[in-house]
Order: sequence, then C-alpha cells, then structure tokens
Amino acid sequence: MNEPDRLWQPVSPPLQQLLLEYSRDLLFWRLGFSEEEPRQPDVAHTGLGLFVTLRRRGQLRGCIGSITTEESLVDSVRRRTLDAAFRDTRFPPLAAAELEGGRTLALEHSVLSPLQSIGDVREIRLGTDGVVLTIGSHRGVFLPEVPLEQGWSVPVMMDRLAGKAGLPADRWRRADARFQVFQTQHYQGEIRGPGGV
Repeated sequence: MNEPDRLWQPVSPPLQQLLLEYSRDLLFWRLGFSEEEPRQPDVAHTGLGLFVTLRRRGQLRGCIGSITTEESLVDSVRRRTLDAAFRDTRFPPLAAAELEGGRTLALEHSVLSPLQSIGDVREIRLGTDGVVLTIGSHRGVFLPEVPLEQGWSVPVMMDRLAGKAGLPADRWRRADARFQVFQTQHYQGEIRGPGGV
C-alpha cells in the first residue's frame, strides 16, 4: 500500500465553520426553531464521503454517513445531518426539547478520503485508517477513531466489523474478504439550543 497523505485536508477551516453552521441551521429549521430552510452554502467540493455525528455529553446520539458519493459535499452535509438527527434507527428522532433551554449537542463532520485497497489487515494503522470490510454483498465500516475509543486491537476490530456487516466474527479471515482503508478530516462544533443564559 502506498503511504497515504497523513495531512489530507480538503476542507479549509473557514469552510468547516460554514458547513457546521449549515448543519446547525438545518436542525433548527427541522425542529421548528426557525421558519425557513437555510440556504445552501456555495461549495465546489464533490465526491467526498461524509459522516455526520451527534453526541450528547460525550455519548453517541446519532451517526449516519456514506463512504462514497457522487453528490456535492454540501448536499451530503444536508442529507447526512438530517439522517443522523432523525433517521438513525438506534435512537429516537431528535426532539426540540433536547435543545431547548440552551441545551447543547456536539456536532461532528468526518470527510473521507478516497478508498484504498489493501491486501492484509496488518497494514491498518489504528487511529489513522478507517476500514471497510466487504464480503459478497455484506459491507461494514468503522471510522478511524472507533477502535481507539473502544480499546480494540486490529483483530478485535475486524471481528466487530464482521459482526457489524452481519457475518460471523472470524469471517474476515477467509480468502474472499476485501479490505479498504481511508483517512478522515474530522472537525466539530457545538449546537446550542435557544433559551439558554
């Protein structure tokens, strides 16, 4: 595997802030805190995978994304923000009460580099590489931070990834398993609801 660019940074700090504000404004609109849907920022980036994550007091509240896409980055931000808030089936849809009175949510964007195939899981760099496991029609993905947050080794991560893909834990060890890695540009902000002091 060719060494990826560890400083892969397609989204400038001003654009990061603009996209985070757009996510926040979308949620305020959908929750009824504002009357009009926010205008989309004028952003030229296209074809970048994206995950949007919401957390409350450090705990996951929603996370939805795509590892590849043909749509523009701003369209992805719109779609994934609303999906993470209202369509992550692990959680109830976000409710206005969760932000009223100045309550807060952490909002995170993870922009993905193009996928790169590898032949051996020993090439995976924990904390740097996100991983995609594909076996037939089954696919699972973990962002780079997941194994670090959970304290997993590479084999344990792969067992869990196989399970996430709906397969037996050790299925990734067979010859037909395909592995791809990617890097992320990760940036975050805070959403504070109305009514706080």
